[in-house]
Amino acid sequence: MAYGYANMEKQRQRLPVYKYRTEILYLVENHATTIIVGETGSGKTTQIPQFLKEAGWAEGGRVIACTQPRRLAVQAVSARVAEEMGVNLGDEVGYTIRFEDHTTSMKLTSDLFQPTFYWKRQAPEGSTHGPKLEPAILSVEGRGFSVKIHYVEEPVSDYIRSVVSTILLINEREPPGDVLVFLTGQDDIETAIKLLAEEAHSNQKNSSGLLPLPLYSGLSRSEQELIFTPTPRGKRKISDIESLVVAPISKASARQRSGRAGRVRPGKCYRLYTEDYFLKQMPGEGIPEMQRSNLVSTVIQLKALGIDNILGFDWPAPPSPQAMIRALEVLYSLQILDDDAKLTSPTGFQVAELPLDPMISKMILASSELGCSDEIITIAAVLSIQSVWVIARGVQKEQDEAKLRFAAAEGDHVTFLNVYKGFLESKKSSQWCYKNFLNYQSMKKVVEIRDQLKRIARRLGITLKSCDGDMEAVRKAVTAGFFANACRLEPHSNGVYKTIRGSEEVYIHPSSVLFRVNPKWVVYQSIVSTERQYMRNVVTINPSWLTEVAPHFYQNRQNAMDL
Repeated sequence: MAYGYANMEKQRQRLPVYKYRTEILYLVENHATTIIVGETGSGKTTQIPQFLKEAGWAEGGRVIACTQPRRLAVQAVSARVAEEMGVNLGDEVGYTIRFEDHTTSMKLTSDLFQPTFYWKRQAPEGSTHGPKLEPAILSVEGRGFSVKIHYVEEPVSDYIRSVVSTILLINEREPPGDVLVFLTGQDDIETAIKLLAEEAHSNQKNSSGLLPLPLYSGLSRSEQELIFTPTPRGKRKISDIESLVVAPISKASARQRSGRAGRVRPGKCYRLYTEDYFLKQMPGEGIPEMQRSNLVSTVIQLKALGIDNILGFDWPAPPSPQAMIRALEVLYSLQILDDDAKLTSPTGFQVAELPLDPMISKMILASSELGCSDEIITIAAVLSIQSVWVIARGVQKEQDEAKLRFAAAEGDHVTFLNVYKGFLESKKSSQWCYKNFLNYQSMKKVVEIRDQLKRIARRLGITLKSCDGDMEAVRKAVTAGFFANACRLEPHSNGVYKTIRGSEEVYIHPSSVLFRVNPKWVVYQSIVSTERQYMRNVVTINPSWLTEVAPHFYQNRQNAMDL
């Protein structure tokens, strides 16, 4: 074991960021804010927290916090740092993500995450002055090997088939090594894997040794972690990665992605667009996530922190006024904000206490008055994870038949109640989940989240009560939370819906039990954008409920809706 730690220390010292250790600690000691810019592979994420701990910054009960934008990144980074430090995950090193806490002996609170970089700090021991307020900036080079870039000569008409043919070409001509493929979403990932499977069946020579591994948020953690396992001898891993919104990437993103091919040795990058497009048409930088995300949850978090002047807030990347106004409008219509754009009491403060999307939180609060809080908390737990269904390849018919066993005419939310009831009746059996194409780990997570939500609900004074099969009460509670996502079927159309708010064209997602049913009125939880706008998690509603649960939102739309 001692040899193992020594070997780990040698690996740390080879990282580019390691030779900047002294400079980093000096800047942190003497500046209130230190900004470190480093390329992929420099070691900044795993090493800088360790530098700080070794220098004593974690003493006195203090915690060194590292934020990551994705759940898998949080889990992978914390596991790596724990391994390098030779400690058990959850002791000196742990992680906290929504509904999952691996910090058994640590204390993490939302107070280690302030809305601004500038904070008061004691002067270093022996110093006569405090830290400088102006931020220090340090650049660290990456540890990338050379990457040879290949472009197509002409634009491709079917990029998924081009992806598959490129993979097969790599497999046929290139030496051993894995292939990382960036696709636009879960549907495209599954299509690419299906095409690879068909090629393997018809042409074993070109596809022998391929090991396709999908990677997107809907997979269980164990399935996601397969991409980190060593590749079996004679195999070549094909890992697909999902991005939710289909849009052209930037030059910066393209360079970052190509850099991944040179993390441990020289590599190659195959771009399925022309070099001319890259040089002349592709934007240099991508749009910051803050400027392309739904701001509803962000606004309520800031309000809960006591920051009421949202429009005057010093954003790192200011969102558009239109996006901000839309978020404020939704929160006002949910009665979370009052006429002065402050949190309402008790609704606004209760919603801020729930670790959920504000629409789901409002759905829970409404269920208390409608007498269906027991059912709605179950639905809220299911909506808090990506999917309870297993994504199975080659057995679409069997999977559809399994889903029909739980399908409810009212829609996906009521279907989730049937799934949860069946899971409990099976005594939480993994075999039952396997038989019904349900993700066992996801179902266990639903039970865990539901228990947490029950405890929070009781603390907020919400009485847990069952509606005893009254699904109208359940659907009305869902409408109370998601009325802003109401849609109406276009007359004489082939499944085309128009949103009441904005009159955008949308379709029911194929994963919904209402796909091809086409009820006249629905509300949805979220939109998935590919070549169309697809509604996910859809439930049927009575349009009269819209003016009932949100009269201030729909009072000017009633005539147009032809209720």
